[in-house]
Amino acid sequence: MCDSRKDLSYEMARGLDWAVIVRIMNETDIDVIEVLNNTNPDAKEEFLTNKELSKPHNIYGQLDIKQVEQNIDTIISLQKELELYKIPEKKRLLADLVLESNLKKNRFVQANYLYTHSSPDGREAAAREHKKANIALYGEPDEDVFWSVLGEKLSAIPVDSLSKEDKIMYDELLEMLGPLHTAKGRVFRPGKETMDWFSYVLEQFYAGFLAHIPQKQQVFSIEEACAITNEIIASELGEVPGADISPMGADIAPDLDPAEWKATVIPTGAVASVDCKYKTIKFPGRRSRGAYTREELIAIIIHELGVHALRSLVYEDCEMKAFSLGLPGYEAFEEGVAKAADQAINHKYEDFGLLHYVSIGLATFLGKNFREAFEIQVRIEYLVGGEPAGRCFDSVQRTFRGTGELPNHKDLIYYNGATQVWKYIEEHLDDVELMDQLFLSGKTNMNDKRHERMIYEVRVGGY
Repeated sequence: MCDSRKDLSYEMARGLDWAVIVRIMNETDIDVIEVLNNTNPDAKEEFLTNKELSKPHNIYGQLDIKQVEQNIDTIISLQKELELYKIPEKKRLLADLVLESNLKKNRFVQANYLYTHSSPDGREAAAREHKKANIALYGEPDEDVFWSVLGEKLSAIPVDSLSKEDKIMYDELLEMLGPLHTAKGRVFRPGKETMDWFSYVLEQFYAGFLAHIPQKQQVFSIEEACAITNEIIASELGEVPGADISPMGADIAPDLDPAEWKATVIPTGAVASVDCKYKTIKFPGRRSRGAYTREELIAIIIHELGVHALRSLVYEDCEMKAFSLGLPGYEAFEEGVAKAADQAINHKYEDFGLLHYVSIGLATFLGKNFREAFEIQVRIEYLVGGEPAGRCFDSVQRTFRGTGELPNHKDLIYYNGATQVWKYIEEHLDDVELMDQLFLSGKTNMNDKRHERMIYEVRVGGY
């Protein structure tokens, strides 16, 4: 591996070519979420049962600070070298974009580490660096959107019909929140015609996937969900006689080995996820809601396999791994595609990412710590008949991912992504390439013209 300045200098001396640049870009990429996830399986239960804790006892056992620091040194060295190195404009655009993104990822992970390991005297300066790196990588929440989302949540509480005990809880909630602000705008939602049209198209697109879900069964264990997903992978995504490579029947990945992709149950997992680097779809052994309903199973298979995995495997053989693991800035668009797809396939629109947006807003705009944000969320969700305490914990845990004390803006992508993708669908209803753009164009953001250009170059062999 080329993972230090010394190794890079050696490569430079030998002559830096495009293959070396690509290898360095691939090697200095980092999965920020995986690195900053808590690895203490008892942290959640301990926090829920001990109200004296202001935050859970999280452990970040996957954070290798030495590797992160080596990545940063390597990226900076390569960026400086590329200023003197002549390469075609399209390759320079890709290199500049990916290296800048990799640098932001590694610097944000480094900022999390430095904050959690700083002395009390250095904590304030470390927090400022964390905020700077956080915004550089994920952007900022919109205060008006926060108050709009929070206002809708509060308006959904049936205040006049609350019991005496619930009225006490409601008063506690208002006291915790403090002065409320009136939002200037409203939360975006797609029109019914758009939703109906997209639902119809998706049913055709994913017909092969859906055929593997037993028609009469209404409840599925985590293990059954995993087994059905593996069956779909083996039957629908491989070179099986009589089966197509993709749910549309397009020959998009003729060399795909379906055995490389697998679904597995993670005993300590709380939510489903996809690891495209290791080609794994992870089902949560500790899912707070337990077994999946039929509707939930359809949504999770479409969301994780039909979007996150499919958008990756189309470009797995591309030398530049960013096309299958994620071009910089792709996350919000991809999460929006995933949510729009599982909403449309079940003919049911549900607001997406609002819980996360409220959690981040509570931390960012109202200065709430982990415990305070959790207690507010629990009261809101209980009074509107929404998410249970375990789900509220999961949301707040994600909001404070990496430190337990400072907001992590990553989960803004869920609300922002859902909004931008539904708008994109509404604007491209007559585009014959819409489904290709959404599902078969790699880990991209189709609202980004640079991404569009790069995918075109890949398809014509330009990279």
